[in-house]
Amino acid sequence: MKIIKAKDYMDMSRKAANIISAQVILKPDSVLGLATGSSPIGTRGPGETQLETDRRHIHRKIDKLKSDLEEVRRVRATQRERRVKNSMPVVALVGYTNAGKSTLLNALTGAGIPANDRLFDTLDTTTRLLTVSDTLDVVISDTVGFIRKLPHQLVEAFKATLEELEYADLLLHVIDISDPHWLEQAQIVDELIEELGAQQIPCLRVYNKSDLYFGDIRPHGEDSVNISAKTGEGVDELLARIDKLLDKGTRRVTIHLPYDKGGLLDMLYREAKVESVEYGETIDIVATCVPRVIGQVKDYIEGYREPKEDWEE
Repeated sequence: MKIIKAKDYMDMSRKAANIISAQVILKPDSVLGLATGSSPIGTRGPGETQLETDRRHIHRKIDKLKSDLEEVRRVRATQRERRVKNSMPVVALVGYTNAGKSTLLNALTGAGIPANDRLFDTLDTTTRLLTVSDTLDVVISDTVGFIRKLPHQLVEAFKATLEELEYADLLLHVIDISDPHWLEQAQIVDELIEELGAQQIPCLRVYNKSDLYFGDIRPHGEDSVNISAKTGEGVDELLARIDKLLDKGTRRVTIHLPYDKGGLLDMLYREAKVESVEYGETIDIVATCVPRVIGQVKDYIEGYREPKEDWEE
């Protein structure tokens, strides 16, 4: 089995850009008009022989890079299976290029990834664990920035990065509202999200760089929040909105297990986030549990009350 080192794994998606460069070189009309295999004077020249050799070499490089990208997809598929097994929600950052997605990821997680003022600074997906609240941890991923009229070939080459959107539970559409063209850019991203088949995923519009916005009234709405990833303004509100949107009834509870029910502790280690265990008259456990797990241990939860139906309020 092929083993991928961490550095190699991070480099693989970046190679997607190399594939596009090579494909451009290989367009039939791009190599000095010699792609047809004939010389203007009817004979093969020494230069043409070298060009054909270069073309074969580029083809081999493309095949190798495509193989590497398939390996990236396989590894990420395995990681996604583990997230699903652990009931870990996935949040994906999307947005126009240079909207501040990497800066926001750094502000939320301390990822320390480069956040430069240039196009396509993020070519590989950066994924980090984010603690949103006491009861919610998520996996958050940065993705390549979109541009107007993103070429179809480029979408294909970046699929190892963009496919993260398909498996996300929540999209954070980061919008640079200090840019005069932010409305047009936001629309472009919305259209590309639909093209990638992710339009059904809940989306929160994150109006970034609010500290540089000079309009009279900041953009606002039910599914939006204003922040400045650089200064930290609005980040707490953003976390609260994420927590609300992804709340699936997860609760932090204290459980007092009788010793003859000790087998449930193994289940809690597998199915919940166990924070502490103390042994006294009972096995005292503090854990964050999803509703399914709560249902299995509710008889031993301190102060537990059955949730009321809406009509009982």
